[in-house]
Amino acid sequence: TANKLGLFNVSINNIASSEGSVASNPLLVFVQAIPNNITSVFGENGRVLSIVFLASVTGICINSLGNEILVLKKLLQDINKIITTFLTFVITKFGPIAIFVLITRTFAIYGVEHLKPALAYVGTTTIALILFLTIGYALFIYFTTGLNPMIFVKKISKVALFGFSTSSSAATLPLNTKTIIEDLGVSEEIASFTLPLGMTINMNGTAIMQVIAAIFIASSSGYEVTVGNILIISVLALIASIGTPAAPGAGAIILFTVLTGMGYQNDAAVLAYSLILAINRPIEMLVTSLNVVGDAATAVYVSKSENNLNEEIYNG
Repeated sequence: TANKLGLFNVSINNIASSEGSVASNPLLVFVQAIPNNITSVFGENGRVLSIVFLASVTGICINSLGNEILVLKKLLQDINKIITTFLTFVITKFGPIAIFVLITRTFAIYGVEHLKPALAYVGTTTIALILFLTIGYALFIYFTTGLNPMIFVKKISKVALFGFSTSSSAATLPLNTKTIIEDLGVSEEIASFTLPLGMTINMNGTAIMQVIAAIFIASSSGYEVTVGNILIISVLALIASIGTPAAPGAGAIILFTVLTGMGYQNDAAVLAYSLILAINRPIEMLVTSLNVVGDAATAVYVSKSENNLNEEIYNG
């Protein structure tokens, strides 16, 4: 019996423990976006998505209360102007220096070969944006309004070019308003409502760029990219693009919200993100073209659906 017990003890001692793998559920991103403690999320860099959720809920509540909320609404508007001014300064003044330091460190440690995957991102994003700009909006106009899409493409091209050169939806707003009223036959009432609203929430190009950039960062940083993750990234990019300020380079900054929401925060992800910040200026210019043309296409659709579009001006 003692020998048997001794053999039993030896067999027990020789057993090696191993950790099991934990399954990943993409839907946990939405669960974790709802904070248990409202104040704690403002002290953690990784809880940006929770802050977006709280901001959305607060904005909806303020909107439903209407004129009952005046002081807080004005305060938030003033804070938004301060933050937009600060981000503009960071992007245009401090950003180039910071990006230069990040890229110099990356190339000094890992070499020039890290630039090759970034070129794949630039090529993929450029092709996707150009296809949507030249074909996607034309199909949207044709299927939703029945109008000749080539007329829209021809007349809105100067707006797209101006948006590309300025990389700012806000700077393009006056020309966009003038074009859709005088050249496309949209009424001034609809133009004055849809374009400023679209400049804030209708960010088609920004959403496309953020999805491709997030997938590129995840795949190049060792994260598993599944179909479920891609769908979650798409939803997060859509939500994040709605809150993107109409300032140059803001889309790449808001991209960090999508990355933190998905948990892509290791060192390799930060390096890949810094590469995108460095080379994303031409992409941002093309993104702005999509954003402003999308606003114009939406205005034409709304005007047509309200039987308020002057088709003589549109076809003229």
